[in-house]
Amino acid sequence: MTHRPTRRRAVLAGLLAFSIGVSACGSDETDQSGTPETAPATDATTEATDAPTDTPVDTPADTTPETESPPSTDAPTTATEAPDDADDPADEVVEERAIVALDEQVAIQLLSVGIRPTMVLTTLSSEVFAALNADEGLETVDFIIAEPSFEVIAGLAPDVLVGIASPFITDRTDEYEAIAPLVLAPLDATWQEQLELIADEFGVTDRAASVIGAVDALTAETAATIDGAGGAGTSVSVLTVRLGNTLAVTAGGATGQVLADAGLTRPEPQLASGAPGVPFVPVSEENLVDHDADIVVTASGAVFDLQPLRESPVYGQLSAVQGGTSFEVVGDLWVLGGTGLATAWVLEDLRALLVDGGTPATLDDTVDRWAEFLALAE
Repeated sequence: MTHRPTRRRAVLAGLLAFSIGVSACGSDETDQSGTPETAPATDATTEATDAPTDTPVDTPADTTPETESPPSTDAPTTATEAPDDADDPADEVVEERAIVALDEQVAIQLLSVGIRPTMVLTTLSSEVFAALNADEGLETVDFIIAEPSFEVIAGLAPDVLVGIASPFITDRTDEYEAIAPLVLAPLDATWQEQLELIADEFGVTDRAASVIGAVDALTAETAATIDGAGGAGTSVSVLTVRLGNTLAVTAGGATGQVLADAGLTRPEPQLASGAPGVPFVPVSEENLVDHDADIVVTASGAVFDLQPLRESPVYGQLSAVQGGTSFEVVGDLWVLGGTGLATAWVLEDLRALLVDGGTPATLDDTVDRWAEFLALAE
C-alpha cells in the first residue's frame, strides 16, 4: 500500500531539501554492503535520566532488537513495541511485520508511537539518532538514498517500507514496491500530519494523538512562559553552513513554525516561506548583516560545518555576536526538524535562552532529551 503526497511538488525542491542530509552518506567511507550495524554502547552519550520505569524505551529490558527466525541476511523478522512490563497494556506487541525505516527521522516518528523498526537506513547521517540509538539498540544500515541499492533493501526481507516522499523515493516508487509495500508520508506535510499517517498504518492513531497533544501543550506552555518573562517578540535568526554555503532557516519550515508559535519574530529575509520542502534561503557575505537579530543561533553537526561563517568578518560584527547572544545549536533538530522530538527540543532550547538564562542543549543531552520527550505523552 503506497501513500502518495497530497500535493504535487517540484523534484528540485525535494532534492535541495534532502541534500542537507544525504550527501554526507555518499563519502568514500560509506558502505552499502547491507551488513547490519549494531548500535554503539550507551557510554557514547550521556547517561539517561531517571525516567519512570514504565516508559517503554527509557529502560529497555534488552537493547538487542527482537528477532524471530532471521533470514540469511541476519535481518530480524519482527518489529514490536518495546515490552518492558508485560502487565502494562501499553507494552502489548502491536506489530509483527518486518519494518524498514528509510531514514532516521521516520525511525524517530515510529519510536515515538511505540513501534520499533526492524532496521533503519541511516540516510541522513543524523548524529541525534545515533546518540539516542545507543540507548534504543536498533539495527542500522548505511544507505545512500540518492543512489539506492535495492539489493540491500531486498536482502533485509522487509514486510513494509516506511519513508518520507522525497523525489529520491517517489521517482523510483515501482522499484521500492517490487520489494515490499511502501508507506510514504508527504514531504511537505507537517510532522504531525506525517505522524498521523504513519500511526494509521500501524493502528496506533491514539498514540499519535497523545504525542501531538502533548507537544501542542508544551508549545502553548512555553509561549506563555516566554511571554511572562518579557521575551515575546524577541527576534531569532537561524543560520547554518552546508557544503560551504551559508543558509538561513526560513519561516516555511518546521523550526520556523515553532518559533512563530512561541511568539518570536524573525529577521526580514527569513520570513520567506521558501519553496515547498526547502525552508532555506542562501546568505551571501553582502546580505549577512540583514540576518542579525536579538538572538542568533548557528546550527552545527556532522553535515553542518560552521567554520566559514565563524571566519566571516561580517558575522563577527553582528550585534548578537558582539553582545554575547549568539549560540550554537544542534543542526539535526534546528535545521532538519520534522519530528515531535525536534519541536520539543527547540522549545526547550528557547526556554533556556529566554526564560532560564541558560544555553541550548548539546548532542550530549540527547538521551535525556529523548527520555523527556517520551514522558510528555504518558
